Amino acid sequence: MNRTKTVALAVLIAVASLPAVAAATNANVTISSVDVSPSEPVPGDEITIEPTIENFDSSSTGYFVDRVRVVRADDGPHPKEYAGVKNIGTVPAGADRTVPLSVSFDEAGTYDLLVNVSGRPTDGGGLTRLSYPVSLTVEERYPQLDVDANDSVAGVRADGSVTVANSLSSPIESVELTVDGENVSITNRREVLATVGSNASRTVEFDYRADDPGRHRVTATLTYTTAGGVTDTVTDTVTVRTETERPQLDIDTNTSIAGLESSGTVTLANGLGAAVTNAELTVAGDGVTVRNDRSVFTRIADGESATAAFDFRPSAAGDHEVTATLSYSTPGGATRTVTETVTVGTDPLRDSVALDLSTREGGNSQAVTVSVLNRGNAPISNVSVRASSPNASVGQALVDRVASGESRTVRLNSTLSGDRAAVDVVATYDVARQRGEASASTALTQTPGTIGLTGLEVVPEGGRLRISGSASNLGTTDAQSVLVSVVDTEAVTPTSPNREYFVGTVPASDFVSFDVYASTRGNVSSVPLEVEYLVDGQRHTRTVEVDAASASRALAAGPDIDANSGGGGFLVPLAIGAVVVVGVLAVVVRAWRASRGGD
Repeated sequence: MNRTKTVALAVLIAVASLPAVAAATNANVTISSVDVSPSEPVPGDEITIEPTIENFDSSSTGYFVDRVRVVRADDGPHPKEYAGVKNIGTVPAGADRTVPLSVSFDEAGTYDLLVNVSGRPTDGGGLTRLSYPVSLTVEERYPQLDVDANDSVAGVRADGSVTVANSLSSPIESVELTVDGENVSITNRREVLATVGSNASRTVEFDYRADDPGRHRVTATLTYTTAGGVTDTVTDTVTVRTETERPQLDIDTNTSIAGLESSGTVTLANGLGAAVTNAELTVAGDGVTVRNDRSVFTRIADGESATAAFDFRPSAAGDHEVTATLSYSTPGGATRTVTETVTVGTDPLRDSVALDLSTREGGNSQAVTVSVLNRGNAPISNVSVRASSPNASVGQALVDRVASGESRTVRLNSTLSGDRAAVDVVATYDVARQRGEASASTALTQTPGTIGLTGLEVVPEGGRLRISGSASNLGTTDAQSVLVSVVDTEAVTPTSPNREYFVGTVPASDFVSFDVYASTRGNVSSVPLEVEYLVDGQRHTRTVEVDAASASRALAAGPDIDANSGGGGFLVPLAIGAVVVVGVLAVVVRAWRASRGGD
């Protein structure tokens, strides 16, 4: 919007504080100050210059003021006089008196003035003169105009306003505002405001209509009269743009990535003042493939809007133009077309997919956990996760979609044919109409089932030895058909009730308890146990020597000796019995001797 305005400038008044003091025989007087109003005068303003004449307390008499004048400074012995008064009266001792004088200047400029006071003491004496310099500036200033007018549609009325701001130090009167336009018709073009106060503003509304498209000038003219009686005029002009009648189109698109389909919408807003019919919208792009590019609307009422969605795919990164074209019929039957174009920024495709693999040691049936991490800026779809290994068979999994910045986790079941298998995992996927691939590797390990005999204990029981313990599976696969039996040797013979114990299946990292029995000949240091079992269809056999020295000695000493006491459990009763026998024999002997002595 271009505006031209008549200048309105600030005003500066400078009053020099240089009082003149007259010292007479009986009176001491001075011009103590000079007040000037208004502080920012314009040409034609009535300016009041008001000096204060002070008679000091030290005076012994009054001071009679003969004359007060405002004259041009440095203008010789007979300066130009702008204002003056005579016979002001007496200023008593210790008092002061103000004398207002009015001046006016028709032209802007800086004026150097003197306030001259002449008078004499009331008790007699000579004439005294006092002077006080005053410098003031009068500048051209005007009220401000601000025209605000919106762009319009040809043949449709639009709104505008004019604001009048009076920055002068006094009101303006007889204020009249008119608004005219170039090839523009304006209603309520004239407004009489009468008076606008100082530092006040008024706003006037108006309507306008341009029948032809293009740029049109609208000018506001303000005529007014200042407080000093000066009549002046100020103008302000703006340029408005008028377009042919058409609905408004607004294209909105999502962030796009090269090769990836994105979505957008076109909103049609009908503000023509009448309905449009047979509206057909098409969308096309520069370096962009558009899908759902055509939409038809039978009727769009005045003040209503309609939205059409479309999909687009940029072929490369960079800026691309997308253009929406609307053809429609006006109420008069004319067919018109309107277009709108926007620039769409397209980011380059960033394809970045990683695989995170994890496994847990176990048997021959294990699993590989695969996390598909999409670190790119586009979603991936049709994700196929496959694995291969020379020593294991591994399953596969499918993932429908992984959004940008997200991950999906799948589990691949596997069966090992050996103790260790290297596994290569590959994920293939679609991203922006192209195929991508990511890979990673890991290893699967297993520990075959292995039976060990733990917690072994040997105790004498009923003239034989009972061997108890646990068949513990120390591997990561199951062990089947586990059998624990006593090995028949020259000194050890399996005996009932359990010459052997069928444990059955011992799961991985588990155990099953058992009891077997053996009879021995003489003291033996150990009892051999044999454990047999199947792992993955293969039979394994182990022989374990179980320490039986203490239990064998206890068994040989007697049936009531606790093998866990190391023999002490049997010796204590024997010792007590021996003491009793010795005691009884002693009593018998003493009785026998007594009987002999009696004979």
